[in-house]
Amino acid sequence: MKKIIFLSIILLSQSKLHAQQELYVGGEFIGGIMSGSAIETDLLKQRNYSPTLGGQLNVSIRLFDRFAVEAGIGQHWSRYRLTDRNFAQQTDDFSIKIRNSNLHWNYYVATSTFFRIKRTDSYLYGKFALSFNTYSEASVTENASLVIASENIDRELEYTTEYRGTNFSLIPEVGIQHKFFKGNLLSLGLRYNIGQSTAFESSYTVRDNLNGESNSDGLTSKGSNFTLTLRYDFRLYHIPDREKPRKKRRRLEDIAIDVSKKEKEDQNEEPKPHKKEYKDEGRKVVVSERIKVDSSRVKVIIWDHQTEDGDRVSLVLNDEWILENYTLKKEKLEFEIDLVEGVNTFVLHALNLGRVSPNTAAILVKDGDKEYKLTLQSTLDRSGTLQIKYKNKDD
Repeated sequence: MKKIIFLSIILLSQSKLHAQQELYVGGEFIGGIMSGSAIETDLLKQRNYSPTLGGQLNVSIRLFDRFAVEAGIGQHWSRYRLTDRNFAQQTDDFSIKIRNSNLHWNYYVATSTFFRIKRTDSYLYGKFALSFNTYSEASVTENASLVIASENIDRELEYTTEYRGTNFSLIPEVGIQHKFFKGNLLSLGLRYNIGQSTAFESSYTVRDNLNGESNSDGLTSKGSNFTLTLRYDFRLYHIPDREKPRKKRRRLEDIAIDVSKKEKEDQNEEPKPHKKEYKDEGRKVVVSERIKVDSSRVKVIIWDHQTEDGDRVSLVLNDEWILENYTLKKEKLEFEIDLVEGVNTFVLHALNLGRVSPNTAAILVKDGDKEYKLTLQSTLDRSGTLQIKYKNKDD
């Protein structure tokens, strides 16, 4: 099994699929409660909280920003907290507390699917994992003698645990995830570890030295548990599509200022909008955002706030092209536009769908000290549109 997981990690890191990919390494912290134990008789009782904690390291490849495959290794600690019912009933302030602790390694492989929450960088996800757990086959025995003269108690206790060498678990998980700057991920999930075979068996015997009676009970566990997981993934790099886009010379200097070159370029040159008439090519114009401004000239900043996937767009203001055939990037593009009094129509015209549909752009409109941040989405038959209402204060 270890060899299979090792080979899976190598294949994931060396994969050359013709698709949008992101390679991640990460770690997660796990905490929860043990469940699903079987007690033979009614002598032992599992106490309310039997904890389990763990940590894991993993490597994963994310495809199309929709699916992921991963593999990892971790170490887990758990403790069953048990009570002797007879002792608990015999006196109000005394009971036998039995603690069964273990530490084991696990190796796992998993597949996940992600669903974006509207137009945000947050996702709902579902995951299913197969885990191989190693308990280091062993036997542990604890003995104790308890004498409480005031309660007429004189007993001997013996608790023995037999650990299996290995077992398997199936682990479904659901949760929420957020993608940060540069594609790093923070996830919070709820999982149920379903053991498929016995992890350990315990036997408990108590002998009353006053009357010679003995009672016994047993516990069997598959290592099942409910846990919360907190996980952080660091994106090592983004693997683009092998198809190289055609290089086209962009004439942005007449209409826009590239933020990365802004300090190097002449700040006195005024932008010159295109006068070519806009034709919608039969597309439906969908007004998804509306804002009001007080200035006849505002700054507009546009960029790809998600994964760069080759989205190409043109921008239209009041039926005139102001930016043509531009590929959206993380690098922000800034320019100014002149508005007419009344309602101005700002259209995001998609030239392709990139590698992840739809074509999406983040837009920041600056009106003096006021800023309006929004997102427009377009397809090849629907154009996302922003309406900017300008009214002269002097009127």
